[in-house]
Formats: sequence, C-alpha cells, structure tokens
Amino acid sequence: MKLLIIYFLVLGFICIRDLFKVKNFDDYVVAGRKQTSPFVFMSLMATVLGASATVGIAARAESIGFAAFWWLGVGAIGFWFQAAFLSKPVHDLDVRTLPEIAEKTVGKTGRKLVAFIIAVSWIGIIAAQFAAVAGFIGLVLGHDAGTQSVLITAVIVIVYTLLGGQLSVVRTDALQFGILTLGFFAAAIYLFGGFSDTEHTALQTAHNVANETGTISAGLATFGNFNLLNEKFGFADLAMMLFTVGGAYFLGPDVISRNLVAKDSSSARKAVVIGSFAILIFSVIIVLLGMWAATYAPNAAGSSVNPLFRLASGVLPLPLAALLSVGLLSALLSSADTCLINSAAIFGSDILNTRRISVVRLLVVVIGIIATYLALQGKDIIGLLTMAYSVYTPGIVAPLAVAIIAHKKSSIKKTLWYAGVVVGGLFGLIPAILASTAKIATPAYLPHIGIAVSLAFAIASLKKR
Repeated sequence: MKLLIIYFLVLGFICIRDLFKVKNFDDYVVAGRKQTSPFVFMSLMATVLGASATVGIAARAESIGFAAFWWLGVGAIGFWFQAAFLSKPVHDLDVRTLPEIAEKTVGKTGRKLVAFIIAVSWIGIIAAQFAAVAGFIGLVLGHDAGTQSVLITAVIVIVYTLLGGQLSVVRTDALQFGILTLGFFAAAIYLFGGFSDTEHTALQTAHNVANETGTISAGLATFGNFNLLNEKFGFADLAMMLFTVGGAYFLGPDVISRNLVAKDSSSARKAVVIGSFAILIFSVIIVLLGMWAATYAPNAAGSSVNPLFRLASGVLPLPLAALLSVGLLSALLSSADTCLINSAAIFGSDILNTRRISVVRLLVVVIGIIATYLALQGKDIIGLLTMAYSVYTPGIVAPLAVAIIAHKKSSIKKTLWYAGVVVGGLFGLIPAILASTAKIATPAYLPHIGIAVSLAFAIASLKKR
C-alpha cells in the first residue's frame, strides 16, 4: 500500500508541474506535437497495454489457452497496416483529433459523424479501464472490486487527466512503460526460470487441498497446449477479431493520438513499426503468465480473481509481487487517461466546436462520471471493449481509411460516404443495444457485415478528380 501511495504521489507531482506548463490547446491535447520516436513508442505501448492487453488477456488465457495471444496478435497486424498506409498521411494532415481528419478528407458533416460514433464507443472503453483498475485496487484493499474501488479509480484517473492533459500523459507514459516492462518480465523469469519442480508440486498440492478438487491435472493439460487455434477459439473467431479489434489498432483514436503527438511522420511511423513487434512479445509473456496461474494457482471454489492478481497476491515473493502490481497499475492507468483525454478533446473540438482548455477539462469530468456509472454495472472487461470496438470499427475504420489513402488523389461523393458510415455503424450499434438492454443475442458476424458494407460504400464514393 505504501508503494502505491508513493507511486500516486510521483504521478501527482508530474501532473501538477505540467498544469503550469500547459499554455494552449495543443499542449493539453497533443503535447505540443514535439515528441521524438522513442517517446512516441513508449507512449504508444503504455496506451495499448491496458485492460484488454493485461487483465483481459490473462483471463482469456485461463479459459482458451495460448490462443488468447491473438488479442494483441491482431493488434500487431493492425499496426503493420497503419505503418504502411496511414502513418505518414495522417501526420501530414496536421490535425489534433481523429474526427478532424474526416473534415479535411471528406467534409464538416463527416467530422460530426465520426465524432459522434467515437463519443459513443470510447466511453465504453474508458469504463472498461476503470473496471480493471478497480479490480486491482480492490485486491490491495482486501475486498472485491465494488463501488468503493470503482469510485477511487475514477477520482484518481479523472484528477490525473484533468490537471496535465496529454502533456502529462506523454511524460508519465515512459515511466509507466518501464515499470510495466520490468514487472511482467521479472514475474515471467521467476515463474519459468526460478520456480523449482518441488515448489510447483507443493503449490499444486496446496491448491488441490484448498479447493478440494482435482482440477490441477486439467490445468496442466491446458498449459501444455501452445496451439494458436483450438476448439475454444477457431479460425472463424480469429477472422472476426482481426477486423473488429485489429481495426481499432489500424485506425483507432487512442493509437492515432500517438501519431498526432509526434514531431514528424517519420517518428510516428517508426514508433508504430517497433510497437508492432513489441506487443507480440508482451502478448506471449502475458498469456504464459495467465496459463501458469491457471495451472499452478487456480481460483478457489466460488472465486473469480484474475490470474495476474492471483500471482501478485499469493505466488510471487514480495519484491516481485510489488513490482508486478505497480506494473499492472501503470498499464491500466496509462490507457485510461489517454482514452479519457482523447474523448474529451473530441467532444470539445469536434462536437462543441471549441478549443478552450477549460471546456475540455470540464468534459474530462463529465465523461469520467458517465464511464464510472458504466463500470459500476459490473460488465466483463473484454465484453465492454468488444462492444465498443464493434460500434466503432464497422462505422468508421474502412470509410475513413479509404478517405485518407485517396486524399488529393480522388474526390468523394459525400452522400455515399456518409451512408457507409451510418449503415456500417448501425450494424455494430444495434446488436450492442439489444445485448445490453433486452439481453437479446444477435449473430456475432453482424459487425463484420457492417465493415463490408461501409467499405463498399466508401470505395463506391470515390471518383477521379
């Protein structure tokens, strides 16, 4: 607990210092657009290694084994396509938010459409990050992630983001990325290199006695399976994830925001290329940690503690447990504050047509409160993220990517382009609404139909100049 207090004090000091350095909208939203490739890379990594890439992947590894690797695996594929087709043209557009790209390539109505869809989608992602941090804080406080943990999380993230904005986010991301790297790699080295067979056997026996079950042998069988696809996660699942999740890595507001803080397009592209390989390494490490916990430290009967939390609270020695804990917190906070500042900037600049810092700060508070309410509903982290991606990806990714790539080469028939955004977005939005309100399940492929429809409309909207 003392280590966490010190950690928060350090972050607080950085934010308060940056509070007095923020002079204009660019400082607060895009960190002055002065960042070099190493800092863009570290900020990008700290941003994408959030709830889905840590707590979510570890939980998936416990249920579907090594195939959980694909949650970040498709992200790497998205990064490769971003580096090849988008990094340079996006930075050269000289914009401050992703919807502003739509205005420069399509028109003002396009900007409003894109901003509205992002505004709806990314509140769910912020809520997911809040839920993940709340789970961690609940572990530290010794109780489940209930109302108190969510509220503590919300206050920390909202205040942290409110003060320094993107300038503080970029400055602290380097520190947070270093800590989370040390935490995850140190835990993996210890568990796979420093844990003796005798200790493994003793730990298995202890959990068998505690749970009064024989589930360890099943866990060992799962742990020995390193197939990228299996009966629980097949090719069809991978194909759907490639477009919904991978699309957000290709052209998502949070990853594109790292492009916008770079000093030039070369720095932005280098960061994405290096990041694409780095997240593959992290995916393997996190999946292996989740599988190790499933095998040697399974949940007690009736418990649902995340695998990474179990490692930090009952398996690793105190110094490594503390390091992994702070690494987890760094991963979760660095994603939450980035998503929050980006959403507030989009609401202010693209929907309300203002670049007043005071308005953006007020929106940070409002959006944070809404996300807190969603987090209190207790939805599954991956479920929240998938719902958000399913709304965003069908409506925006394909049409906006086509507009960026075709910019200055072709003109766009706006009516067709707008129709693609609206129809594609509805294919994601309607199933999400039905699932969350009426508990009606719809076919999982509907968002993918939306992607195909929006892409077809976008291509049809192009005409030679």
